[in-house]
Amino acid sequence: MIRENIPLQKFRLSIFPLIIVIEIALSVLFLSMPYYEIEIGVLSGRGYSLFFGWLLAIIPLFVIVGMILLFLSAFSLANSPAKEFFHSDKKMQLVGFSTIFVIYLQIVSMAITQLYYVPFYPDLTSLYLLIIALSLFLPVLLFFMANFEVEPKAIYALSLETPTRIKLAAIWLIFLTGVMQIFSTLWEMLIIGLILLVVSYFFFFLNRLSVSLVPIVLIIHFVFSTVMAIISFLVLFSQMELLADITFDFGFTQQIIFTVIFLIIPGLISLLLGQSFFRKWLLAWVRSLYPEPEMELIQYDYSDDDDEEEE
Repeated sequence: MIRENIPLQKFRLSIFPLIIVIEIALSVLFLSMPYYEIEIGVLSGRGYSLFFGWLLAIIPLFVIVGMILLFLSAFSLANSPAKEFFHSDKKMQLVGFSTIFVIYLQIVSMAITQLYYVPFYPDLTSLYLLIIALSLFLPVLLFFMANFEVEPKAIYALSLETPTRIKLAAIWLIFLTGVMQIFSTLWEMLIIGLILLVVSYFFFFLNRLSVSLVPIVLIIHFVFSTVMAIISFLVLFSQMELLADITFDFGFTQQIIFTVIFLIIPGLISLLLGQSFFRKWLLAWVRSLYPEPEMELIQYDYSDDDDEEEE
């Protein structure tokens, strides 16, 4: 029998099995698919013969365990000794957030392989699409965690009652944090990705400071993307040679498409979401979630003073 009155019940019964199947398929692929040595570009062996093959194959197993635990929490488990564990909101939230962290670790580990051995090489498109797809899991799972509790005690950036512009900004930040790992071979992108990770983490919990920083970070991202896009168009051919040196073998048309998709469009999205935060009512709504404690007036009993004077 399925537990009653739990939000996103259909989500839990449909999305989690889908993620489990995908992670099982990825684990098998990472062990069986060919890997290429990035510096030489030659076939180095199958995944089961390399350290990175086993690393990328083992991480999905942790995701699968987390998904199974979250899936089982959808059922009543009336006569099961594990009922207390699966029906504990705190324990299930811990499982959920840990699983989300492991998925992010999976994205990072896949991106780091670009420095050494890369599956699916020499065409890196499949690897990039896989990172983008896994990055989509992060906001989806965080949306579930924000609305997991039967009687929520806190409001998150992805809670149902949160204003839409905050939800959209949170989804975009979380997704952008994962996709940024595609460029983790460049230390500049690594720093930007870490900044986005910290900001998006605190923003999910609607920390006051993070709410104020999010529009600034989004506008900075827009400026950065604009500058990089302009430079990319001005030095298109030299940029192609630079990308070729770090294994991004793009042609003229591909470079233009790359600039539009990864720089111009994301920058415009960040600008649109960033400027929408400059509303007084939005900051007032965030302040209302965590009001500052007011000073209490302690009433002084003047009758004691009158008694002392009479004595």
